[in-house]
Amino acid sequence: MKWIHAAVFGSALLATCGLAELTFTVEATRDGVPIPQSEIKLEPFEFGRSRNNRGPPSPPPRGHQKVRRANSKVNSANWCGSVNYTPSSNQIKSVHGVFQHPQCSKRNGVNTYPQAAAPWVGIDGETWTSALLQSGTVCKIDNSTGVVRNEAWWQWVPEGAYTIASMPAADDFFEVTINTSSTTAALITITNLSQRHTYAISVTDGPVLARINADWVVERPYYGSTLAGFASFTDVWFQEAYAVRTGTGASSTLGVLGANQFQIPNYCTSEEWDDSHLVSWSL
Repeated sequence: MKWIHAAVFGSALLATCGLAELTFTVEATRDGVPIPQSEIKLEPFEFGRSRNNRGPPSPPPRGHQKVRRANSKVNSANWCGSVNYTPSSNQIKSVHGVFQHPQCSKRNGVNTYPQAAAPWVGIDGETWTSALLQSGTVCKIDNSTGVVRNEAWWQWVPEGAYTIASMPAADDFFEVTINTSSTTAALITITNLSQRHTYAISVTDGPVLARINADWVVERPYYGSTLAGFASFTDVWFQEAYAVRTGTGASSTLGVLGANQFQIPNYCTSEEWDDSHLVSWSL
């Protein structure tokens, strides 16, 4: 990656980077104070495809938290969480969510490495498979030593992913907001609420979004073309999960109720709690 020097704009420093036709700038602050450009570190990440590989509906799980069970259950190979839908006549302008990065460990009986789990918030990638804009965190276990790496990241699929190497993760709380100004331009804001780091990534010339899927997901990610082993992880609660649409009045917001609730059989299940909360947990 080649960083291009930039001036100070407002309260944060800018850095610019390009990958193929994707161009973006980054503003970063810590406790509201600009982070020096020399300390802003984004690195190409090895995430592969992230589109949902869905399967047939499944019955609801038993024996976990007492929660509402209004949403349809659908199996997936790699997504565990909620996806809600809107018609193209009332597109999603922005999506928002807050979650705590999970504590991860090796999954018993699984010898596939790397093992990983990635909670994120995004737009598209389910019924619209040509593009997906997403940001979140990931825990990764490279080998049997069980050492865990925790990182924040973003990606505009099918372009490559970037890890925000200069943002701490661990078991901190994160807030993610993705605001689109068109089908090919967006502002991704990811904040480590626990340590008060904020990165704002302004992206232009992205792959065309339909803006018809709102996603709150814990993913079993691909690395390249290989599906990772799914690490065990503590429960991930998505809070303040909502999307804002182009409509007005009641039709301007979209929550979790009525979403498809995706499960990864034998590895992960998820439940809707109310219109703005859901939980995904490791089996």
